Amino acid sequence: MAGLRADYHNLYGFITTPRMHLKYDFSPKTNLRLSGGSGFRVSNIFAENVGVFVSSRQYEIVNPSSTYGYGLNPEKAWNYGLNFIHNFKLNGHNGSIAFDAYRTQFNNQTVIDLDANPQAIRFYNLTGKSYANSLQAELNYELIRKLDVRMAYRWLDVKTQYQNGLLEKPFTAKHRAFINLAYETTNKWKFDYTTQWLSKKRIPGTGSNPMGLQMPAYAPSYFQMAAQVSKKFGEKWEVYVGGENLTNYVQKERIIDAQNPFGQYFDGSMIWGPVIGRMIYVGMRFNIK
Repeated sequence: MAGLRADYHNLYGFITTPRMHLKYDFSPKTNLRLSGGSGFRVSNIFAENVGVFVSSRQYEIVNPSSTYGYGLNPEKAWNYGLNFIHNFKLNGHNGSIAFDAYRTQFNNQTVIDLDANPQAIRFYNLTGKSYANSLQAELNYELIRKLDVRMAYRWLDVKTQYQNGLLEKPFTAKHRAFINLAYETTNKWKFDYTTQWLSKKRIPGTGSNPMGLQMPAYAPSYFQMAAQVSKKFGEKWEVYVGGENLTNYVQKERIIDAQNPFGQYFDGSMIWGPVIGRMIYVGMRFNIK
């Protein structure tokens, strides 16, 4: 299936975005999908980056190319993707495996630069490379009757050309792993457990700050766990109890120079991990037909 979209923007003129989708069925249980195409968007730098303004950073638009659209060109990128799914049955239990691979390559991008100066947020048009590669593998299997297991792993390679060079996108974990166990009894009890691992993340540079007001170059890896137990009564009522962030892992150093909220070094935007500790909740659901 192929398509071509043409847009006329009152500021940027005609923009065309072709795309194509292919699907091939090897069998009723196995198929492959391929996709490719381009896209564009006009970024709203303030509404889309509210979090970085929780600081004393001053924003700068570097080398504006026009007097409209914040002086920034529309973002344009090519996207390519692959998805493979195979459903199977093993020892009388159903399962599936899936593999995804995607790449986004920017021709132009609005770069949000937090590295050039710890006291500034710099916005400018991309000059150089910017891309995002993603690989994901997923396994779903009924291990025993009523016990479903889901395992997934994702690899991300996201880099952009900043004024300081080609760098990893900040606050983005390169590796992620996920396991979910779900069990349901015949008397309407449900048990759900999830654990997730995230690898280290790059933190924007703060090396020019005074000692004691700097953050490390990378945040550590960490685990997160969540669980829920629910019981259904009849066809309408269900009660549940659960918990999130069961390991009670939180980012300890969250705010730079928190004692001086009006000082030039204050920065509350360097959040790379959980800021809320262990949370336990209870509730009920009522279904209306």
